[in-house]
Amino acid sequence: MPTVDRQPAVSMFSSLANETRLTILDVLADASSGLSFSQLYDAVPIDDTGNFNYHLTQLTGSFVRKQDGIYKLTPGGTEIVGALVAGTFDADLSINPIPTDWECLQCDGHFTVRCVDKRAQLRCDTCGSGSIFSVPPNAVESISKEDLPTTLIQWYRTQMQHLRAGFCHRCSSQTDRRLVEGVDPDADTPTPSVVRFDCRCCGASASMSGATLVTFHPVVEGFFRQHGLETNRQHPTQVWRALDSSAVQTVSENPLEVEVHFSMGEETVSAVITATGCVEDVRRVGTT
Repeated sequence: MPTVDRQPAVSMFSSLANETRLTILDVLADASSGLSFSQLYDAVPIDDTGNFNYHLTQLTGSFVRKQDGIYKLTPGGTEIVGALVAGTFDADLSINPIPTDWECLQCDGHFTVRCVDKRAQLRCDTCGSGSIFSVPPNAVESISKEDLPTTLIQWYRTQMQHLRAGFCHRCSSQTDRRLVEGVDPDADTPTPSVVRFDCRCCGASASMSGATLVTFHPVVEGFFRQHGLETNRQHPTQVWRALDSSAVQTVSENPLEVEVHFSMGEETVSAVITATGCVEDVRRVGTT
């Protein structure tokens, strides 16, 4: 098994609390082949080699590695520079509500796009269904109001694919998934099935509807795209609304299982979500 050696987070992050050290990381981020001590010293605005060497030493190991006299960023150093550029730590993001023409499948209301405290919301104003997810400020910086909904959908898609692959949205550790809710045919208001992902390491939880999980399956995506639906630019709700029909039904209570059907023209694609949250028995029937 792989082994993971951890260092105290306090000492690691305290080593970043200096402008010169952040400049060193920034310079190395632009030097894919690495830099020698003298090259790095010349690129950083500091006049004292002893002081410079002290700051470089504080970074070496956790964020900078030295090999054969060449300094390069460690993966951790690359992550820190990326987070700083993205505004993850030091930038605020807010988006005024943007009405859309996306019709909600739950209540026939309409979706609104907004962002509060670096969390994007693609939600129905009437019933509240939809998606909430974190977004780094730099991902949407300088995006026009007209293009913003599509950009957020594309970011949402990357987050859902990461989660679908079994990685925690918070710490990237492995997750355990399970189908926690089926569809109640007798409910006054239709509710989606729910697949929950629980992180084995940090304890974070996330969820997505069963229909969303199936939508991102490669066979199902192929079905949508062959019928002219752009899953990479549209929210799942938009895609489903464009279909001739879509349905989710509970096919077993113990163990819990649901089946999802999408139809367009004479063709149907279907899949079963098992109690363990896996998409199985994916089938396309009919002609394209």
